Amino acid sequence: MVVAGGGVAGLETLLALHALARDRVDVTVLAPELRFVNLSMAVDQPFKPKRGRGFRLEDTAVELGARWHHGVLDHIEHEAHRVFTRDGEELPYDMLVLAVGAHPEREWQSVDVLTYHGGHDGPSYELLLHHLLEGQISRVAFVKPAGASWPLPLYDLALMTAAECARHGRSGVELSLITPEEEPLGMFGAAASAKVRELLEAAGVTLHTSSYGAPTHRGWLEISPGERGMRVDRVITEPRLAGPRLRGIACAADGFIQTDAHGRVIGLDDVFAAGDATTFPVKQGGLAAQEADAVAEAIAASVGAEIEPQPFHPILRGVLLTGGPARYMRADISGGAGDDSTISREALWWPPDKISGRYLAPYLSSQVGEALDVMPQGEDVIPIEIPLESVASSTLGFGELTDLPLS
Repeated sequence: MVVAGGGVAGLETLLALHALARDRVDVTVLAPELRFVNLSMAVDQPFKPKRGRGFRLEDTAVELGARWHHGVLDHIEHEAHRVFTRDGEELPYDMLVLAVGAHPEREWQSVDVLTYHGGHDGPSYELLLHHLLEGQISRVAFVKPAGASWPLPLYDLALMTAAECARHGRSGVELSLITPEEEPLGMFGAAASAKVRELLEAAGVTLHTSSYGAPTHRGWLEISPGERGMRVDRVITEPRLAGPRLRGIACAADGFIQTDAHGRVIGLDDVFAAGDATTFPVKQGGLAAQEADAVAEAIAASVGAEIEPQPFHPILRGVLLTGGPARYMRADISGGAGDDSTISREALWWPPDKISGRYLAPYLSSQVGEALDVMPQGEDVIPIEIPLESVASSTLGFGELTDLPLS
């Protein structure tokens, strides 16, 4: 089989298949990236000493008994059961997993707009922070674009920027966050959203919900609906995500791939998709990993593994970086659990990574220590109220993500 993609969904699929199917499947990983880098932690790079994160995908593939093929997926010829790369190479498959992610698109092109997408944007934001602390600029707006995107990094940046200004005694700064969301991080439920609103207010970040921001000319941000606007020195935003529109695979109007609850591409029993490439509206690494788990279980069961494959049941987990104690948020967003919103200073899962993949989070922690990276300096990784033995004796163990009880 072929797993196309070396991001969160692709790696989680590979790790889950290794755990569930072992020698029952012969896997080839096709990916354009040479290294896996945890983009979810890129927001802290301007605020902390640089740390080396990431690992070689080829090494991981070999470690897990898979073949590695470096290339970009171009199109699929399903009747022939072949995938083709942009270089014209072809790979045969019995089963195919599409974990190619979404395409990031910049909403605005302007010298005053920074679209923050990954670690390569860290130096630009570090320079912006320097200008802010030196008084060269004073008004910064964090704007979530319309369309598909994951808003949490904008909240991270706004709160950490406010904390950095407070730490340096920089007064007179005007920070604003403009979002189409009805409530701040409302997908995490009422309790978490209310606490996020409190954190923003305490940090001095002005919040505009149910609003769309657009820089119209230099130094000015239009806000709709209504005839509103504000003066700004800089605008921080994130990419809008578009579907991959793969040739040979039917897709929705926006280019995303439609799947069933087990990740099967509609109309194709032996082709699966997981992660940001699918039509699931919330684009987040932890959810991408959960989609990959559903795919891996379906595949493992189909090749004779003794497992009852479970459908995708989205549990949203997120770590909000504040410049102080992190906040851990969790909510069942499947629609069948009501509002079970939870937010805590204590870790709600282990390892407490931003990428809360069942298999990927422990693997990341074992490789590059990501669990430590999300903990503020001076705090324990496991809250003292939760004995280490309770985690070690979990039915999942250290090899899988474990939800922790509330103290």
